Amino acid sequence: MARFFRRYKSTIYGNYRRAYLMYGAVTGVVMAVVVALRNWMGGAPMSTPENYITELVLAAGIVWATWRYRKGLPDGRVTLKELMLLGLGIGVVSGVLYGLWTWLHCGVLDSSLTEHYNDCRIAVMDDADSSPEARIAVEQVKKYTAGDWAFIAGFRTAVMSVIITFFSALIFRTEKGEIVSHSKKETKQ
Repeated sequence: MARFFRRYKSTIYGNYRRAYLMYGAVTGVVMAVVVALRNWMGGAPMSTPENYITELVLAAGIVWATWRYRKGLPDGRVTLKELMLLGLGIGVVSGVLYGLWTWLHCGVLDSSLTEHYNDCRIAVMDDADSSPEARIAVEQVKKYTAGDWAFIAGFRTAVMSVIITFFSALIFRTEKGEIVSHSKKETKQ
């Protein structure tokens, strides 16, 4: 099976672990601040804790972080693998922080927000279908808590980071990994 896949030899040029913790924390906090400002500035709050606004902030954070990371490396040399690890780390860290913020916001600061999210989701579900399965799903959504919405927000943020990271890494990579043939790989072992 290994002969069907290309094997790459790549070099890690920087400390991506430190970078994804720092940039992930910044991105997660910015996502939380943007959502909090939008909810507290009057008008109706967002219909769900994860939406296009949070995805745009996440995309901007990952693109900015990969650009800054590449700029800080000697000679700006960076591989796709290194940028993928960086972006995925940013997505996980920001997803955890944003999920914690959502839990704090819905559970402690404004407990009516959980009911608002539930009502908005139920309204969308009621418009779509009136089958018995849909009614069961509506009953389940009525039971969602702040923890459920926090998990949804954090998980979706982490999943969206995979897509965003892939495109960002393709744009900002400066070096391609060397393809190691199957025979070279066996002789090294």
